[in-house]
Amino acid sequence: MLAGPAAHGQDGSSFFTLRGTVQPDRAGAGGGRVSLPGVLETSAGDGSQTPPPSPVHRPVQAPTSLEQSPLRPSQVPVARLPAPLDAPSAPPRPGELEEEDPWAPLGLRLGTLTVFPSIEIDGGYDSNPRRESGNVKGATTVVTRGGVALRSDWSRHELTGHLRGSYWAFPTLEKADRPEADGRLNLRLDATRDTTINVEGRASLTTQRSDNPNLPGGVVNQPTIISYGASLGGAHRFNRLTLGATGVVERNVYGDAEFADGSRLDQSYRNYNEYGLRLRASYEVHPGFIPFVEGLIDRRQYDERINAGGYERSSNGLGARVGSTFELTRLVTGEAAIGHQVRKYDDPRLADLRGPIGEVSLIWRPTALTTVRLTGASSLGETTIAGSNGVVNRSATLALEHALRRNLVFTASATLSDSDYKGVDLNEKGFTGRIGIDWKLTRSLAVRAGFTHERLDSTAPGDDYTANIFLVGLRLQR
Repeated sequence: MLAGPAAHGQDGSSFFTLRGTVQPDRAGAGGGRVSLPGVLETSAGDGSQTPPPSPVHRPVQAPTSLEQSPLRPSQVPVARLPAPLDAPSAPPRPGELEEEDPWAPLGLRLGTLTVFPSIEIDGGYDSNPRRESGNVKGATTVVTRGGVALRSDWSRHELTGHLRGSYWAFPTLEKADRPEADGRLNLRLDATRDTTINVEGRASLTTQRSDNPNLPGGVVNQPTIISYGASLGGAHRFNRLTLGATGVVERNVYGDAEFADGSRLDQSYRNYNEYGLRLRASYEVHPGFIPFVEGLIDRRQYDERINAGGYERSSNGLGARVGSTFELTRLVTGEAAIGHQVRKYDDPRLADLRGPIGEVSLIWRPTALTTVRLTGASSLGETTIAGSNGVVNRSATLALEHALRRNLVFTASATLSDSDYKGVDLNEKGFTGRIGIDWKLTRSLAVRAGFTHERLDSTAPGDDYTANIFLVGLRLQR
């Protein structure tokens, strides 16, 4: 997935997440692959493997003939029928398997773990570094990215994870630099044949644009948002029925806002913790089609009971959704879910926040060289705008990846977003379009180039903006 600047200011948490079998790109997705604006993530870059085929399509091996022997002439057995014409040949020996992608990184073996490090340096131009409205000044930019992904090679249990970060530097501008980072570590423990325990740790660093509606006017920097948390859960399979429960905790910390006169605004009143419990039941109708139902109860607790605006923003949430994981054919896989959530605030002046929640992630591979991805999400987020009880965030992304040659990949994507602030007349609609090219010179070196167009239309006067970003760079990976 192409990675441009993160969507600023749409803060909110939802513990309804799709399973790791299909990843959309959050600004993209693949473990350890560091994205370049204009270039989609590819499975080769993150060290992931193509999912195994469905068991219903697994061929049956023909029995080995006991009569074959190089020491005597072959004879036709009298008591046996000839093997069917479509009997599959014997599987190739280890080491004789043809590599799926000869340009993919091999990674570094560390015991039973495989690690995929990468680093990328890009240079280019950003027409609107601060994402401001009006007559803005563009600037050259240097983007440094780094990342590492890992996966285990164990007979039981599994460990996967990624850590990636980037720094957007604007040498000719002050207080316009932007850091971004995210990491995730997943551990699956196979307690028994039918019981698994799942542990996850995660963290992210994003920034808000200076014109974010949750910030006062006159802010000149890009205030940070740091989120980190963990989850612990388990699932047990009863024949085709699987029941699971997951506990979640997350912390959100907001950085200070700076003004032109050097003064600072302490945003610690926006810091909060979130605690949640998610229950899930699924039933395997047949291999490749597993519908499920989920329920969630959570608590968002602010550090300060009453914030700077005089409101008690802490709240309780209750939600449910239904969905399914599916494999329509070997070419179409994914997961989709839709539901509804209600948040009740401690402050009686704030009305309950209600809205749709859900996620969708579909992958279609019409040919061996083409991949189409559709992702979408809807969630309820937090705000500090006086009179607004919250924001309903929605987004959808359609991405295309096509290999013109095995080492020359064209990418394109389009993203639509909508942020509807309840209780006030404020709505923000965004569009992001990206195109890019990835030329792999070797397994370890690639030249990348891309173009990103961003646009935001807001009902608040003076908050609209447009930005165009051009980047060219080199990527080193192992």
